[in-house]
Amino acid sequence: MARGKKTLTLDEQLEKITSEIEGMEISLKELKKEKKELEEQIRINRLSELDEIISASGKSFEEVKELLQ
Repeated sequence: MARGKKTLTLDEQLEKITSEIEGMEISLKELKKEKKELEEQIRINRLSELDEIISASGKSFEEVKELLQ
């Protein structure tokens, strides 16, 4: 026969919730790290694309810099 669900004491409930919070905080830190890495990859890709556009334009970096300022 199936047994009924065990009721947790308040201390057990608190311990369970605390453990879940710690797990979520670790996951959040990992996700933030991954987000930062992806943002850096996007930045590098944009800079690379910009460098290609500058090279294809035949203008120097300084000329393009002056145009943008």
